[in-house]
Amino acid sequence: MDSINYLNTIENLCVENGKLQAIIESSTNGIIEVNAAGDILKSNPAFYHMVNISPVDDIVYNLGKLLHSEDLKGELSKLLTGGEDILIKGFHLPILRGKKEEMHYLEIKFSRVPVMNQDFIIGIVKDKSDIMRALSNREEYISTLLNMIHELRIDNRDSIYHIASLVELRDHTTGKHLERVESYTKKLAQEYMLTFGDRDPRLNETFVDDMAVSSILHDIGKVAISDMILQKPDKLSISEFESIKEHTIIAGEALKEYKGRKDFLAMGREIATYHHEKWDGTGYPTGKAGTDIPLSARIVALCDTYDALVSERPYKVAYSHEKAIEIIREESGISFDPEIVELFLKINGDFLKIREYYDDDS
Repeated sequence: MDSINYLNTIENLCVENGKLQAIIESSTNGIIEVNAAGDILKSNPAFYHMVNISPVDDIVYNLGKLLHSEDLKGELSKLLTGGEDILIKGFHLPILRGKKEEMHYLEIKFSRVPVMNQDFIIGIVKDKSDIMRALSNREEYISTLLNMIHELRIDNRDSIYHIASLVELRDHTTGKHLERVESYTKKLAQEYMLTFGDRDPRLNETFVDDMAVSSILHDIGKVAISDMILQKPDKLSISEFESIKEHTIIAGEALKEYKGRKDFLAMGREIATYHHEKWDGTGYPTGKAGTDIPLSARIVALCDTYDALVSERPYKVAYSHEKAIEIIREESGISFDPEIVELFLKINGDFLKIREYYDDDS
């Protein structure tokens, strides 16, 4: 490269860097650079406003101390040395503005950025306080509706669909996911009743109907999961997966007043809380194994998995019906109750018919 072209390149880089700096400075999101210890090396004005501090020359602020997070340093070190490129963390932070203290919720997406054989940590900070307050109000709304369903005995199925549809507005599931899972659940529960009704006195048509309707609530806890995680178009990081696992616990809390009752809402709580448990005890949230997992959750777990396998998602292609059968068969005794897998294999043609019916109807 001759000297004139070299100088032109330097000038262009300076111009582009100036544009980038202007964007960073004017962004309403906080943008920070931190080291592995959590020390803030650079920051834009939006971040300082979010945490209500003023930048002072020769003072290096530590992000972990600002956000009252003792484990942040360790996680940032892992980000630099581990296999993950992204870390998403949420922080509840009391902010004093004037004489009034307000609780804010900051979500930070840390990215490991390699430049010239050196890794840097860049954080994008978003104040999601309004969203968290809205989610809190939404949980109250859900509880109110559930109470109305229980006390007034209004149309159960329509009311539950109204509640569960809140999740589908935010999650990247197909529009007929709830209907398909309900239909799969009813078919498999009926087969279970016909096969094992003699050994379990609970198994009757009412029990099957309650299980089918309650299955609609299986992912209701996702109303409180961050959009950044719920709508991510590719594979979740370890920390993101840990966050999304919380939807089972959230659902259990939202429906805790129905624990132990003998009605469809109690069954809905069982399904929503335990449908990610595995037969071998390696699932979540509690690590229940075998028949300690409620029957309703064991049945819905297989139905939900089948629908996920044969459906297209932003992060995966749709598997064929035959491939889904193969995967579920291989997970017998690992993820799924072997008896339920055998029943599924026996009636898998009905699952295919249900899938094709909703494909034609969509």
